[in-house]
Amino acid sequence: MLFLVILSSLFVVVRTVQNHQTGFTTIFTTNRLPWNGSVLDYRMMPYVGNGHVATVVFSDFIYMNGLYNGDNGHLAKEMLSYRIALRDSAADNARLFGYEGWRYPWESARTGVDVTPDGYLDIATYQQHITGDISFAARQYIAATGDRKWLMSEYGGDLVYETARFWASRVVYSNEKKKYEILTVLPPDEDARPFKNNSVFTNAVASYSIQLAHRVSCITKKVVPQHWLDIAFNLYFPFDNATQTHLEYDGFDLKNTIIKQADAVLLGFPLMWPMNKEVRRNDLLFYEPLTRASGPAMTWSMHTIGFLELNDLDKAQQFFRRAYETYVQPPYNIWTEIPESLGAVNFITGAGGFLQAVIFGYGGIRLTLDQLEVMPPPRLPNQAEKLIFHGLKYHGSILDLTIDNQNYHIDVRGMDNNNSMSLVYEYEQEYFPLTNNIRLSYPINTRLVIRPLMHFCA
Repeated sequence: MLFLVILSSLFVVVRTVQNHQTGFTTIFTTNRLPWNGSVLDYRMMPYVGNGHVATVVFSDFIYMNGLYNGDNGHLAKEMLSYRIALRDSAADNARLFGYEGWRYPWESARTGVDVTPDGYLDIATYQQHITGDISFAARQYIAATGDRKWLMSEYGGDLVYETARFWASRVVYSNEKKKYEILTVLPPDEDARPFKNNSVFTNAVASYSIQLAHRVSCITKKVVPQHWLDIAFNLYFPFDNATQTHLEYDGFDLKNTIIKQADAVLLGFPLMWPMNKEVRRNDLLFYEPLTRASGPAMTWSMHTIGFLELNDLDKAQQFFRRAYETYVQPPYNIWTEIPESLGAVNFITGAGGFLQAVIFGYGGIRLTLDQLEVMPPPRLPNQAEKLIFHGLKYHGSILDLTIDNQNYHIDVRGMDNNNSMSLVYEYEQEYFPLTNNIRLSYPINTRLVIRPLMHFCA
């Protein structure tokens, strides 16, 4: 069953993102839902993103982006091109609320005007982390491709800079905390409605947004003011010192608050926010029992990745099975938002999160602005003999990664001659050139790093 779930999940994620000459990314191809008499036949549902018909939402970027980048990042680039095409609306949206830069709507369609359904005005107003999520998607695209042309002449640099400008205008300084704050926002956890102060996830993506604008400034020639950097490195992060745990927001009760979905645990992955193993473990352990049973599928995928990082294989396997077994509906392996009453169907967020658990969890793959890393030791799901990832694309190289119980193997199937690469082995700190048509085999306790010989910017 697992293999078929992987294939069907891959299909729905890749098929959802379609390239159109207009530069827009379309989430589905029909405006009619497949009713069978008076009952919705979810098996026949077309490619609908998260049940938000014909709209794009934040989870498309957090749970789908970075999975399958097509032809050297083509699919990820299309998702970002859609946002760039709507830059004027994003600028208008920021001005409407008294801010600078580009502020993207919670739910977006063709015009860039917020199309969040009636009854969810608070979500449209306060879930502003969407702008940081888009910047994070740009960060991952740049990390995977090093696409200077996109930054310089295809408005990629504008997207990075203007989303950072929004956050710089959005913060306030607290004399009491001696830190910058972001007030009246709704975190990814929708049970926190209508709003809270200092969402730890929101503050993290805001900080990353400004840092990214600074990092690529040598290419974009858009100078980031020192004041922005001061904001990025001095944002307030709610934290409980007694339990060494991140708080989802100011005043969060770690004993009694019920949450809908993964939120603070997203700091560990996909954000990879710096923290020690104790805090990483505490975040997972404290928020697990607080998450309601009817929560969406992708939550347990993020817990899977976290426990694999911590080498807790039993916990990881428990959450991995939980992430798909009750959310995938027969006979066509259709993803649903929640186990029993289905919720949104063709729930690509669930499919994307599940695939991330396979690739970044069991595969141990990590992507940063500096390098592609396979973290030791990669693991296999129960009863699996090997994992094979075909066509990993990184800075012009095409790689196959095979993992078994003892070794992992890298097959280089293609190289961009204009992009020199090196392999770094942590235990010896030796450098080896990556060349076409070679196979590298190493024990799974080896840390493998693939990176450009020359980094862009400092």
